[in-house]
Amino acid sequence: MLATLTQFWPFLKNHKRSMFWVLFTGIIMSLCQVGAVQLIQHLFDDVFGNKNPQLVTVIPLGFMVLYFFNGIARYFHLYLIRFTSDQISTDVRKDLKEKLVSLNLSFHGRYEGGSGGLLSRTLNDVTILQSGIVMISDLLREPFLAIFLIAKMFFEDWRLSLVCFTIAPILGIILRQISKSLRKYGHKSQEALESLTALVKESLDGMRIIQSYNLEGEMTSRFHRAATHFLDTRKKIVSREEIAGPISEILGAALFAGICIYMGHQIINGNSTVGVFMAFVAALGYMQKPIKKLQEAFIKLQQSGVAAERLLAILNNLEKVPEVEDPKPFPHSWREISFDHISFRYDQALVLNDVNFKIHRGEMVALVGESGSGKSTLVQLFERFFDPTTGSICIDGTSIRELSLKDLRAHIALVTQDVFLFNDTIEQNILSGDFSKSFDDVVRAAKLAHAHDFVEKLPQGYKTRIGDRGGLISGGEKQRVSIARAILKDAPILILDEATSALDSASEIEVQKGLEELLKGRTALVIAHRLSTVQKADRILVIRAGVILEEGTHSELLAKQGEYHRFHKLQHI
Repeated sequence: MLATLTQFWPFLKNHKRSMFWVLFTGIIMSLCQVGAVQLIQHLFDDVFGNKNPQLVTVIPLGFMVLYFFNGIARYFHLYLIRFTSDQISTDVRKDLKEKLVSLNLSFHGRYEGGSGGLLSRTLNDVTILQSGIVMISDLLREPFLAIFLIAKMFFEDWRLSLVCFTIAPILGIILRQISKSLRKYGHKSQEALESLTALVKESLDGMRIIQSYNLEGEMTSRFHRAATHFLDTRKKIVSREEIAGPISEILGAALFAGICIYMGHQIINGNSTVGVFMAFVAALGYMQKPIKKLQEAFIKLQQSGVAAERLLAILNNLEKVPEVEDPKPFPHSWREISFDHISFRYDQALVLNDVNFKIHRGEMVALVGESGSGKSTLVQLFERFFDPTTGSICIDGTSIRELSLKDLRAHIALVTQDVFLFNDTIEQNILSGDFSKSFDDVVRAAKLAHAHDFVEKLPQGYKTRIGDRGGLISGGEKQRVSIARAILKDAPILILDEATSALDSASEIEVQKGLEELLKGRTALVIAHRLSTVQKADRILVIRAGVILEEGTHSELLAKQGEYHRFHKLQHI
C-alpha cells in the first residue's frame, strides 16, 4: 500500500495544505463517532440500567452536539478532497498538454497508441487517477477511527478484542492476493480502453475514406473486437473487486454471533453489563465502516496506481529537444545557413548520410527527390523538431542548438501540403501566425495570399468557423489561409513542404500567386515533387537515399543528364 501511495505524491505535493485539513477534519469525524459509542454505553448502563434522571436529557443532547461537529467536519473533509482532486486532475491535464507539445516528433511517431492513445491517457487515465485521489481521504480518515475503536474495545474487554482481531490477518491475505491480480488486469484494462479511444478517433479522422471504401463494417468489427477485449479485462477486475465484500461480511457475521454468545454468558454471570455489550457491539458495528472503506480504497487505489504509472511515464519522458540554459540571440544580420555533415537515424534506419550544403540569405533553395529520400527530415531538423544524430546546422556559425526554440521558430514560417487549421474562424486561424497583429493586418495578409475574395463570399466573412482541420472549405482555400498565416507571421525564413502538390490546376494557380507574394524578400527552403514549382529556384538539390546527388540551377541540372533530368523527363512524358 505504501508503494502505491508514493505514486500519488508527485500529484499531491503541491496541495499539502489541503491534504492537512482533510486529515484534520477526518480525525474530528473519527473522534465524534467514538464519542457516540461511549454515549451508547452510558445510555444503557446509567439511563436504562441505573435510571439516572439527570442523564435522560444530557446524553441525547450529547448525541446532537457530537453529530453537529461531525457534520461540519464531514462537509469540509469531503469538500476539500473532492475539490482538490478536481484541481489535481485539471493540473495534470494541463501538464500533459504542455508535455505532449514539447516532446519531439520521434516520440509522437513511435507512440504505439497514436494520438488516440495519448488522448485516452489525458482523459481516461486522469479520471481514474482523480477517483483514486478521492479514495485517499478514506485512507487518511478511517485508520484513526479504527485505532480509536480498537482502543475502546480493548479497554472494555481485551480478551474478546484479541479474538475479534484474529480475522485481520485473514482479510490481509485476501486483499494482498486481490491487489496483485488487480494491478495485472488494471494495466490490461487501461491499455484496452486506450485502444478503444484510438479506434474512435481514427474512425472520426478517416470518415471520408471509411465511407468511400465501404469500410463501415470493417471499422465496426474492429471496434467490437476491441470492446470485447476491454469487457473481458473489466470482467476480471469487477469480479475481484466484488469478491472481497461478501468474504468480509461472512467473517463479520460469524464474529458477531460469537460475540453475542460470549457476552450473553458474561452478562448472565454478572461479569459484564448490557451497556458494555451495546458499546462493544456498536464499536464493532462502526468498525465495519473503516474495514469496508479501507478495503474499497485498497482495491481502487491499485487501479489508480496503474493510471499514475502511465501518466508519470509521459510526464517524466525526456524525449524532447533540449533547450540551452543561456541561449544566444538569433543573429538578425545573418548571411548564411549551413548544414554541416548532417546524418540522422530514425530508430536503426539511416535517413540522412553526411549531408552538406549552404543557403545564402535571400536565396530560394529547392529539395527534389523521391518519397522517403530525406527531404522533409532536413527541414524538420532545421526547425529542431528533433536533432541530427551527427553534424550541426548553423546560422552564420552559430549552431541552432545555441538558440532558444521559441526564438528560432519565430524566424521561420512553415507552409505544408497537409494543411492544419484550427476549428475556429478564418480570422483566428490567420492571426495564429502572430496574435499581436490587428484585423487590418489579417485582411492585408489574406489579400496578398489571394484568399480575401473567397473569404468575403463566406456567410460571416472572416468570422466564419471552418470546422475541424478546416473541413468546411476546399483544399485550395485551406492552403491560401495557411499562406496568409505565414505572411502575417512575417518571418525572414520560409519553408514550403509540398505546398501545392495536392491541389488541382486551378487551385494551384491561385495558391502559386499567394506563394509568390510570400517568397518576396525571404530566404526559402522548398520541397517539391512537381519540378514546375522549383524551376525558379536559385539552386536545386537532388537527394536520394539521404545523400545529395546533384546541385545546380534548373538549366544546369538538365544539362547534366543525370537524376534531375530523369525526373524532368518522367514528368513531361
